[in-house]
Amino acid sequence: MIALGVCLSLPSCAQDKKDTAAENKIAGKTDYQKEGVLFKLKHEHLDCSYEILLNDMPIVTYFGLGERSGLTVDLNQYILKPGKQEVTIRMFPVKKEENHFAPKLSKNAFVKIEITKNKEPMTMLDQLNARGKGKEYKWETLTYQTPRLDKPLPYTAYKTSFVVDEKDVNWEIVGWSKSKKLNNDPNLRKEVDEFYNNYKKVLEEGDRNKFLSLVRTAIDEEAASKPWDKEIENQLTKNMIDYAAEKRNFIYPCTKAELKFFGDGRVVTLVCADTLTFGYAPLISRTAKNMVPKSHTFYLHRPAGTNKLEIIR
Repeated sequence: MIALGVCLSLPSCAQDKKDTAAENKIAGKTDYQKEGVLFKLKHEHLDCSYEILLNDMPIVTYFGLGERSGLTVDLNQYILKPGKQEVTIRMFPVKKEENHFAPKLSKNAFVKIEITKNKEPMTMLDQLNARGKGKEYKWETLTYQTPRLDKPLPYTAYKTSFVVDEKDVNWEIVGWSKSKKLNNDPNLRKEVDEFYNNYKKVLEEGDRNKFLSLVRTAIDEEAASKPWDKEIENQLTKNMIDYAAEKRNFIYPCTKAELKFFGDGRVVTLVCADTLTFGYAPLISRTAKNMVPKSHTFYLHRPAGTNKLEIIR
């Protein structure tokens, strides 16, 4: 769902009666099932910046300093239906310093991904018992590494795919599949800017109920994609309420932000074109509790039947 920095994982607590009422409006929408399948992507890279997209929606974005390996992201909320799932890997030159990218990708640059599906819910004890009995609980779905470059390039992209069995999708989410096309709307930039300004104002004021209303659909669909977890919807809700209540300062003002489209033109976000914050959202903040800057990344769509932009992920 919405990415606040690398991820949002905060302790939770109800703040007041209004917050509890807001939580109750959301709780109970996810149909509980005893078990399901969780798809995960593990990724690593060398000597490059990169984006990984699933079904034309970004699931990993990295334009920072240094290398990362072994990080994982859950995929269920980006799988809207069974069948073929398209994966796109976009590679860009590596960031050498805070304000400097290399001019081209080196021949050594690569991105490697591993997609697995796991039976859920499974504790460590469940996994040990399954291993002991020779039972499967985890399956490799796709392993892919970008090929070695023949020559330095300013940019390159690769596509691959995997297939999801119908029996493995025990959730129903609409996502952006029925949203209106946005990439030819002449008034879109103004609307997007207004949305970002309102989002920032809501966080600056610490208005938990308004913030919760902004991210409601994203919470609902993430919870629906993991229907074996009775507590996930309330936990996500509480996390967001807690996050909205934190005092924060917005830093690194982005002087040049651009629209970027995903989801076959049905989803839009803003990204910075300034070198310091290139590729990230123009809203970056830090709090007294955590001085590590967080990028407020979210993706907007216009649901069918409305003319209003809403957060979908």
